[in-house]
Amino acid sequence: MESKQALFDAIVVVTGNDFMRMKSHHRRMVELLPARRLIFCGNAEVVDFFYKEKEEGIFDGIEDKVDVLSEDDVLAIADVKQLWDELKNAYLGKERNIGTSVGWYYQQFLKYAYAYICKDDYYLAWDGDTVPCKKISLFSEQGIPYFDYKRENHEEYFITMERLLHLKKVISPSFISEHMLFRCDLVKELIGAIERNDSIEGDCWWKKILYSIRKEKLFDNSFSEFETYGTYNAIHHPTAYRLREWHSFRYAGFFFDINDVQEKDWSWLSRDFMAVSFERNHGLRPDTKNLFNNPRYQEKLSARQMLELMQKEFFDEDDLHEIWDN
Repeated sequence: MESKQALFDAIVVVTGNDFMRMKSHHRRMVELLPARRLIFCGNAEVVDFFYKEKEEGIFDGIEDKVDVLSEDDVLAIADVKQLWDELKNAYLGKERNIGTSVGWYYQQFLKYAYAYICKDDYYLAWDGDTVPCKKISLFSEQGIPYFDYKRENHEEYFITMERLLHLKKVISPSFISEHMLFRCDLVKELIGAIERNDSIEGDCWWKKILYSIRKEKLFDNSFSEFETYGTYNAIHHPTAYRLREWHSFRYAGFFFDINDVQEKDWSWLSRDFMAVSFERNHGLRPDTKNLFNNPRYQEKLSARQMLELMQKEFFDEDDLHEIWDN
């Protein structure tokens, strides 16, 4: 379905710090993601960084496949921040140590709001800290898009979703991977369903999302755009997508120097994983250095075998381990 995959863009919502942190992988993202263009979406700092990258020649030869978009052209941050501050002051007074910031919700709202300026049927939302290991197909041979699932279960997401849309969790795994292929008409339909819920305060969908979160949980990452969209469509449009188990390596930042992943490493990783992530709070540790990029280990073990061994050795039982059915 390569021709169909070429008919949509990929949007990467990113902060300035994360944009620069992932700089060495931007060209790979542009070249391997199955989209017409990769569009970075962020504040004025991100826009400035993007044009500096272009001047440096990072995108030479692929300039037509990459672009940048100001987040305010999608959804004004000032409007969201105003309500956030009102809720914060109402719930917590002037306390500042509140955990989750407005940005965590705002970046999710941007992914929904993009449906209103998108000119195509679909758009891909891709996490800015995630790098494809190889070319990725997002449609089945029959032309049906995939819902790629992993294993994550945060109860508060579903409490919010039930208050917002009267929906409950419907599949055992999670719709949260590191990306989602959104269909514009279904995003708009979901937003319409949210706005029709008169039992929740707010005069637009993103306000209703914030008001639907339990007061004591507002600052604890209590809404998921992916879980909500996936669940809504699994219930209301069960044939619109096909489920697929997504194999990715969330913990790459613990085992690889973010700026020193060689082609031999990508080739080895790609045998087991579609993508790897370098989360901002993950960093190469002295006791994990030179494990995954060791040629001798790569020859004897697959990347998945290595990860499964490392999870037993380095991660506590309470950590989210990578688990697959197949």
